[in-house]
Amino acid sequence: MNPLNTVNAVNLTNSMNSMRLAVVDAPILYDGSQINPLWAYEYLDVRGDSIIVFRGAMAVSDIKDVEDEKNNKAIEGSDLIHFIVERFDSPAGIRQAYYLQRMLVVCIQDVLRNCGVSSERNGDDLFVDGKKLTVSIATAGISSEKIHCGINLTGIGTPPEANATGLHELEINPDRWTDIGKAIAERFVFEIEDIESDICKTRCLNSRKL
Repeated sequence: MNPLNTVNAVNLTNSMNSMRLAVVDAPILYDGSQINPLWAYEYLDVRGDSIIVFRGAMAVSDIKDVEDEKNNKAIEGSDLIHFIVERFDSPAGIRQAYYLQRMLVVCIQDVLRNCGVSSERNGDDLFVDGKKLTVSIATAGISSEKIHCGINLTGIGTPPEANATGLHELEINPDRWTDIGKAIAERFVFEIEDIESDICKTRCLNSRKL
């Protein structure tokens, strides 16, 4: 199925300066290729800064984390909520990508708390009772920063060494993925736009009031 036919564009703004939010109804296997530049535009026709939400299994063949690659770590899961963020900048920076990633994880933690899931954050991962709930990576290309974050809907299909859990095990109905994913993405977009608004109203150091 072509995901382009099943994109639910939540944020309909035409401004290239606003972050677009889109939910894909069709399942997509996350294999790591979605973190490549311009994936949202090439496959979903979502152009510009964006956060894409979809559901699907995960079997990463294109591993970006060199430590994971050296350790022959399997990055797999049978059912997750996935978020793909792309933010364009000139130049793009991997440090900025990791800052954005941490902010996305905090947004996830906040929304899940409202759903009754209390988690602990360790870096860019969320844990519930010591079990890993999320997986995430951030990177950057020449023109954009990219983030992937996945929330396990179930711990089934994850490597035993991951000691993972999922929303199903935490008594959250996986069929709520659309509402949960959309709420997280909307929170993230709000934070981005709120920062941009603050930048536009703040006088820089050493600047004089006219």
